[in-house]
Amino acid sequence: MVKRSGSLWRLLRYLRPYGWYIMGALLMALFGAGLNLLLPWLLRDTIDRVLIQKDLRLLMFISLGIIGIFFVKGITSYAQNFWISLAGFRAITKLRSDLYQHLHSLSAAFFQETQPGEVISRMTNDITILQNLFSSVFVNIIMDFLIFAGSVVFLFFIHWRLAALSLLVFPLVGTSVDYLGKKIKSFSHLLQNKAALLTSLVERAVTGMKIIQSYVSGHYEVERFERENEVNFYLAMQQAKAKAIFTPLVELVTSCGIMVVIWYGGREVVYGNLTPGGLIAFLGYLVIASSPLSRFSSGIQTLQQSLASAERIFEFLDVPSPIQEEKEAVEISSIKDGVVFRNVSFAYRGEAILRHFNLKIRLGEKVGIVGPSGAGKTTLINLLLRFYDPDEGSIEIDGVDIRRFKLSALRNLIGVVLQDALVLGGTVRENILYGDLEASSEEVYTASCRAHAHEFIVNLENGYDTDVGEGGSRLSGGQKQRIAIARALLKDPPIMVFDEATSNLDPESERYILNTISQIEGDKIVIIIAHSLRMVRNLDRIILLQDGEVKGEGTHEELMRSNPWYRELFQEEDLGVNSFREAR
Repeated sequence: MVKRSGSLWRLLRYLRPYGWYIMGALLMALFGAGLNLLLPWLLRDTIDRVLIQKDLRLLMFISLGIIGIFFVKGITSYAQNFWISLAGFRAITKLRSDLYQHLHSLSAAFFQETQPGEVISRMTNDITILQNLFSSVFVNIIMDFLIFAGSVVFLFFIHWRLAALSLLVFPLVGTSVDYLGKKIKSFSHLLQNKAALLTSLVERAVTGMKIIQSYVSGHYEVERFERENEVNFYLAMQQAKAKAIFTPLVELVTSCGIMVVIWYGGREVVYGNLTPGGLIAFLGYLVIASSPLSRFSSGIQTLQQSLASAERIFEFLDVPSPIQEEKEAVEISSIKDGVVFRNVSFAYRGEAILRHFNLKIRLGEKVGIVGPSGAGKTTLINLLLRFYDPDEGSIEIDGVDIRRFKLSALRNLIGVVLQDALVLGGTVRENILYGDLEASSEEVYTASCRAHAHEFIVNLENGYDTDVGEGGSRLSGGQKQRIAIARALLKDPPIMVFDEATSNLDPESERYILNTISQIEGDKIVIIIAHSLRMVRNLDRIILLQDGEVKGEGTHEELMRSNPWYRELFQEEDLGVNSFREAR
């Protein structure tokens, strides 16, 4: 948990590069506060010298002076708000960029364990609250403090005993502000966490609506949302109560002070110890001093909410990435020998996934990895991409531990088609170009043809410029898979990985993709992870993986002869296919 005082100092560090703008805004705030403090003094002279002494010339000067004061105040107010907004929005822009960049540095485990709505809430809601703080509240709080301090000085200058008497009430106001401010901040923190949870529930419903509706479980999701929404309502009302009592309490305590001043000050005027203009000016400065206290209520509320948001943001920024580059990380752009998994062990949440796994894949080999679900097949690819690091052992490319390579260089060596085809929002062309952002249109078409995607793409509404929707919502599963394959083929890396790449394709498309894989050049490593043995039976070598250990290795024919585990898998698949055909 980030300490609240630490959050404030970290926020101020984001403002440091724009210190000149902040200094300018503070000077304007100081100048504006001084102009505010002139008005009651002019009012005193108006009563004591103009009205009593009937000095019309002075009245003209005072009237023109008041107009001048408000004109200059307008200029200073504009400059103050413009400069602080410029500094604040620049700081927020930098903080938002840091958050987004940090997001890309986090491990795969973080995204498995953290709700997307929680991340989105910190990137949006919490940043917006901080933006409100920087845009106006920050300098307004400082300006109010200057006005308050200046008013107190004038109060003592006019009549020190009356000032001392009236200021007895301010500690009560300060205590009230501190107590209620802490309550507001506490509720703000809880509300922001609850807002993140509600965002996650909405995202869950939007992305999973087909499942929810097909299983008629909408009532469960609605009831869950309503429960959390009611908790959100309760917290919001508790915060609203604290806010609602804040300003009236400050005003009530302040009014008691004004009553005392009128009673005692009136006596001083009657006894000749204070002029009528002096009493009016004193009341004016007292009102000016009390106004910031009233505005402090909303300002402190915003500050408390902002600090709660800052804590959540810095908690996110402080999440470490377990995958770190070495300071002297090296580049790599090609492979000369191959990939070696050397005595690799890996556990996730205490459950062993791989145990002393060894495998060497030479350049030019096409290797299949098969086994039941949970055997550790996909984990091998996650380790190769350094989404995780092994607990023991090493993975080497050309004899060098991949932990010594730059992450970007390592991942540029690998083209991956995952089991769940990832298609981003945007056009078909943009999604394929992710494989090589500088590729020509001709290269995009060639990769699409090799992936047997060109046929359906040209029949879309706008061809390659068709918007696929968020997450590829306008495409079928098979279409998304073929776009993902085209993207990997366009990248043309030395290592090609197909993780259940044809799981969403019809048999005819699967045959096309198998043909494409068979035609991949011999200067590459091809790794195919599959449940379907049709995907691997013609490969150079097949690795049978079970319970994180190698249970067999060889060609399809060799494993069918010598390995009962493999034979059992193959027979189960044939049995399933035959049963399906009979049922039809």
